[in-house]
Amino acid sequence: MRTAGRGRDEPRRNLTKSSLAALVAAHVPPAWRQPHRLILVGASIAAVIALIIGTTSTGPSHRAPGTTVFQVGDRVVLRFVHSTGSVRMTPGPGGQVSVAEHRNGITSAIHTHYQQQGDVITVTVSTETGLFTATWVDFTVAVPQDFSTTVATSAGTLTAAGLTGSFVLTDTNGSIWANHVDGAIAMRTASGSINTAKVNGQVSASTDNGTITTISTRLRGHSLMQAQNGTINFHGSLSPGCYAVFKNTNGAIGVTLPSASSVLVHARTPFGSINTQFSSVHVVSSSAGRVAVGRVGRDAPAHLRLETAHGSIDLNR
Repeated sequence: MRTAGRGRDEPRRNLTKSSLAALVAAHVPPAWRQPHRLILVGASIAAVIALIIGTTSTGPSHRAPGTTVFQVGDRVVLRFVHSTGSVRMTPGPGGQVSVAEHRNGITSAIHTHYQQQGDVITVTVSTETGLFTATWVDFTVAVPQDFSTTVATSAGTLTAAGLTGSFVLTDTNGSIWANHVDGAIAMRTASGSINTAKVNGQVSASTDNGTITTISTRLRGHSLMQAQNGTINFHGSLSPGCYAVFKNTNGAIGVTLPSASSVLVHARTPFGSINTQFSSVHVVSSSAGRVAVGRVGRDAPAHLRLETAHGSIDLNR
């Protein structure tokens, strides 16, 4: 049986050897048919194959569709021009900023252009005539942690979530949200609300036409809450040594602090009322309006100044 088996395999071996010999004769010049030269040819082919495989594996195929990645230093300025959709900032890898598009409506009518000049990245959005209300682009921007980021957009909701660092957020006609942010953050909108939740740091919030609402927000350093036409509702705490100023022109100010707070309070309104749940804060009325002054707690205090021209002031615990 073994002898018969070897007999059947022998033609196949000869056929294979003949095929290889024919292949070498057809494609390899006679001068290169020496054994050492065949080794060189094989090594060259292997190197080319390895180069092709390596190039393919490090290409941009791993990036998600609709995502553009920029290499940056320790800061970035992002400008969204003619954008009416939302911009959401999330944590991302170090050394780079990625911008992902989420198109809505008639997506074929949307055109985006990206340009980077140093630390400044400009994203320009255009849509075909008559489709502004039905077609838009939302953006998700991933930035490194402990990073300096400036974002400016003309409309839509601007959100920063789960980030640490320094931020300047500007929205011409839209609301601004900051959730789980730690660091220094400045927010400015001409027409829209400003909202914070679980923010810890030096905060500046300013709106011309809109409300300011905070939940579980701890202020540090020199912090400012300012509204022209809208209410300010602060639910949070003040770090020792914090200097917080809440100013309003045409609207009420409501502040809710923990019972164990330590704060020096100064409140004033010429045409409104002042109400406090802290017995150590005393309200005095006069022809010039109402003033409230007092100290809450005995530990190292924060400083809280409250001012509104037309509206009430409520200090709660």
